[in-house]
Amino acid sequence: MTFQEFQRAFSTFPVIPTFEIEKVFPNFDRNALTRWQQKGYLEKIRQGYYRLTARPVIGEADLFFIANKIYFPSYISLQSALRWYDFIPEGVFTITSIATKKTNLFQTPIGAFQYRNVKKDLFFGYHLEKIDEFYFKIAEPEKAILDLLYLWPSLSSEDDLFELRLNLFELSKQLDMEKMEMYLSLFSSKVLEERFNIFNKFLLKYDVIT
Repeated sequence: MTFQEFQRAFSTFPVIPTFEIEKVFPNFDRNALTRWQQKGYLEKIRQGYYRLTARPVIGEADLFFIANKIYFPSYISLQSALRWYDFIPEGVFTITSIATKKTNLFQTPIGAFQYRNVKKDLFFGYHLEKIDEFYFKIAEPEKAILDLLYLWPSLSSEDDLFELRLNLFELSKQLDMEKMEMYLSLFSSKVLEERFNIFNKFLLKYDVIT
């Protein structure tokens, strides 16, 4: 396998797992990956995952796809999902995800990827978004907010929510409160119910819901 053959096979991939390489080139020499890194052709994201340096990272969608792949199973949520839906104004410099594996953080050449652990029963409420011929998993708007309320104990008052500088117009346009309450019931968490009630009062106060 030459680098040109490798590049042709994976030119569209935002991230290239070694198991995908083995499918296409069953007898490939793993030492080639080290040589290509030294020559600047490849960049190692984490053990077993690489990207072609000639292929630019195309915005958040690429990073979200990479986040899904390098720690599986996971889906984009928390601040990254809130920014995707325009619920918060700031750019998010760490890609935040929910995972069933242990909480983890990967500092990589293309950015930081943070994963917060939840039990398997709470791994729901996400959908697929398309990026070229690939898809990434991201929390639905309602689940992204519930994940944040569940995992961030500091969000315990209306003042705390106000500090997030939430986009009230987008919340009113996108949130399905019936779905959110249904998802809330699946958490079976009294603490989350208390935080949700505060969030609900916050929405009522600013006429986001009636």
